[in-house]
Amino acid sequence: MASFQLRQFHFFKRESLEDLPEAFKQPELLLCSNGGDLIFIADSDGSIHIVNRSFIVRSFVATSDVPGTRITQMLHIHETRTLLTIEENVSTASSRPIIKLWPVDKLLRQTDVQPVTVKYQQPTSTPHPLTAVAATPSISQIALGFAGGHIVLIRGNIAKSKSTKQRTLHVAPEPVTNLHFISDDTGTSTTLFATTTAQTLAFDTSGSKSDPSILEERGCGIGCSLVNDDNELIVARDEAIYVYTTEGRGPCFAFDAPKVLIRRFRHYLLLATAAPSSMAPTMDHSKDDDDDIHLDSTDSRVYSYNDATTFTILDTKNKLVAYTGVIAGGVRGVAIEWGSVFVLGGHGTLDHFSEKDLLEKLDILYRQNLYPLAVKMAQNGNYDLASVAGIYKKYGDWLYSKDDFDTAMSQYMQTIGYVEPSYIIRKYLDAQRLISLASYLQELHTAGMATSDHTTLLLNCYTKLRDEEKLNQFIHTQEDYQFDVDTAIHVCRQAGFYDQALYLADKFAKTGMYLKLKVEDQDDIKAALEYMHKLGDSDASVYLAELGRRCLASLPRETTELLVEVCINGMNTRVGTGDKNGSGDSLRASVVVAPMLSMRRIQHLFADQPAWLAAFLEQVIARRWQQPASTVGLSEDEENDMKSAWNTLLELYLCGVESPVSVSPQPTKKQAPKERALDLLRNSNASFDWDRAYILCASNGFTEGIAALYEQRGDVAALLELFIEHDDVGHMRSLLDKYGEERPDLYIKALHYFARNPQLADNERLLSECLATIEKHNLMSPLRVLQALGGSDRSGVTLGMVRGYIMRQIEASTKRIHDNEKAISSYANEYMAHHDNMEALKTKPVVFQSTKCTSCMAPLDLPSIHFLCKHSYHQRCLGDIGDSCPKCQVENQMLEDQRRRQELAAKQHDTFFNKLQASDDGFEVVASWFSKNPFAFTRLVDQ
Repeated sequence: MASFQLRQFHFFKRESLEDLPEAFKQPELLLCSNGGDLIFIADSDGSIHIVNRSFIVRSFVATSDVPGTRITQMLHIHETRTLLTIEENVSTASSRPIIKLWPVDKLLRQTDVQPVTVKYQQPTSTPHPLTAVAATPSISQIALGFAGGHIVLIRGNIAKSKSTKQRTLHVAPEPVTNLHFISDDTGTSTTLFATTTAQTLAFDTSGSKSDPSILEERGCGIGCSLVNDDNELIVARDEAIYVYTTEGRGPCFAFDAPKVLIRRFRHYLLLATAAPSSMAPTMDHSKDDDDDIHLDSTDSRVYSYNDATTFTILDTKNKLVAYTGVIAGGVRGVAIEWGSVFVLGGHGTLDHFSEKDLLEKLDILYRQNLYPLAVKMAQNGNYDLASVAGIYKKYGDWLYSKDDFDTAMSQYMQTIGYVEPSYIIRKYLDAQRLISLASYLQELHTAGMATSDHTTLLLNCYTKLRDEEKLNQFIHTQEDYQFDVDTAIHVCRQAGFYDQALYLADKFAKTGMYLKLKVEDQDDIKAALEYMHKLGDSDASVYLAELGRRCLASLPRETTELLVEVCINGMNTRVGTGDKNGSGDSLRASVVVAPMLSMRRIQHLFADQPAWLAAFLEQVIARRWQQPASTVGLSEDEENDMKSAWNTLLELYLCGVESPVSVSPQPTKKQAPKERALDLLRNSNASFDWDRAYILCASNGFTEGIAALYEQRGDVAALLELFIEHDDVGHMRSLLDKYGEERPDLYIKALHYFARNPQLADNERLLSECLATIEKHNLMSPLRVLQALGGSDRSGVTLGMVRGYIMRQIEASTKRIHDNEKAISSYANEYMAHHDNMEALKTKPVVFQSTKCTSCMAPLDLPSIHFLCKHSYHQRCLGDIGDSCPKCQVENQMLEDQRRRQELAAKQHDTFFNKLQASDDGFEVVASWFSKNPFAFTRLVDQ
């Protein structure tokens, strides 16, 4: 059994009460209380005084008038508000004790209250003093202990003195000193603890069994035992204080002093010891009966038994002395009421002991740096957790100031959740106590109070300490993972603990981080590609866009194959299949929202791998867009991707890039890059940007490509210009042979070219063909032809080359002049005839000689109508016809319409100028316009 000195404190305030009622000043008083808000005092005259909280006293006589009779014992049963008194005649030894039950409530209201006298029989013929008494809360059992060693049990309706039974439980050779009843939680079992001067016993009084259980072969003095709230018997002996249950002895306090009284207040034990007590307390937690209190054999203490008594308050929970002091004249009684302790001294004094509040007690402990005791006291005092944590913080600060960092950290750990972690972390960062800091941060994570910064700091501690074991333990043994996983991965990666970072990334499906670790840190490209193969196309596309360049640098073939698969699958999910009827609406509706790795996002990955970019584009185009049907119903994004793929592939070919992979499954002759470019440009399924392709071909001097572009576009004129620019006579002739009939205007450009290049072989024949075609289709006027043939210093055309053409043109011109002169003469004669006719109508009378009606051909009779055109009609034949001749009306209407058209055309100046600008012979346009007499319809406008 370990021994230690109990600390002594003054946790109680002592106050000597003045101006007490007269009842407290009488000699030989007996004090009693039991939680009923009342204190009972019995004096030597047989009177009982009831004192309330205001110290107002109500007295009554409780004994008979026989001299020498007095109250020797009192017991207040607060559950039934009953006062049990023992009345004895102290002047004679043969007197029989009288037991009375007083109703307290009636005593407070009335003066002539009659008690219930408990009937019992003396266990022996020789009367013995009654030394102990106990009663159950319901007063269904009363136990009596006599100086002769007898223990008597009375059962029944004792409060009404009816149907009581009595039996002797035990007969001991020594006096009975104390009796106490306890009951179990159900109230069905009742046990009586009994002590004599030599034994400690227990009886089961709920049944007929009366054999005692001997708890120990040692007893105690009168008033030196009690029962606590746990139904345990507390026995105070001179060397120690013992705890008993119905099973036997429990722990004990070694408190060496002659005990004269023990009482209980809350969790305190109140001890009255003879004269100055010398305390060497020990604590024995063993429940073995063989364990005793071992005292120092060198102890030379001497106890003096006088009228002074030491009053001690023991705190059994916190293992300390809460108060110790001397009561002059001895302790005559202790009353525990109204939340305080009242001690009646032998000199008529009444001392009031009140417990200090918890803050005052803690302040005392703080001043003495007794923080562990302060924590224990706060916990036992039901202090809130935040306040307890504040004590731990004070304790930790004090230990830290003493450089006891590890112990201080164990206290700081108790403050998690109540003290800001940065306060503690800052201390240990300054002191470079990383081991202690790591343990604190670990507890912080266990409590679920850690932030990502705390995770970072903890992992940094492990990594700086290079404590891989604890790092693994922290990562692998977490069940709920109370930390920020992203932060943990980042810290492990930064410190070079890649295996731990990979474990976390894999466990928490941090795919992006896992792949970065594999690719960027471990350079395990093969494993990364295998991992991406297992992902969905949408996820793989995201990580390929980010890590593809690094993968291509190490494993270009495998990475390209994966990129192709992801792109093809992504495109297929986006395009959809449409309905069975091929409805365009269904195709548009079937586009899903699955993310796709855009071709435009991929191409930059091949910045250092142009050959593999060509291989990638070839495979994607061959598998996705090579067939015409595969380009139907594309979304706008995929259409843009398709154009980008064709454009990029063309650019690669023109730059001389060769693909390392063959797309065709059949072995074929290897083509040069520009041959592939030409095939691409001639591919009718290719969907590239024409302008961009033209710029690429032009910047790379790829004439064949430009020609293919012009041909694909159908721009024959531009194609001829290209051949002319490059003096490609062969292709020029092929072009003219192919498109000459459809586009005879091509011969005009050819004429200019052949005229400027007389050195060309067979130039005369080519020139003749051009002139023949121009002449046939009248494409140019002779004057322009001659200008084209001889208008340049470089022209080498001789007169002999074009003699035939010139002669034909002169003959045609001569014939045309002759025809024109003949037409002019005819028009002039016709004009003069019309003019003479009009003059005759104006100046000469008209003779109508017709005798028949022009309409019905019947002879004319009156009334008849004659027209200037020499046609005559019966009036009846004309009917409602107006003033025009019916027979000449159609011709006259045609002339009128022609006149109106000429008048309208004379006002359409834009039409005239457009014709003039578009025609090769402007003079003919002007002459034709003037022939229609446009100025005949002008009007003068008055200003």
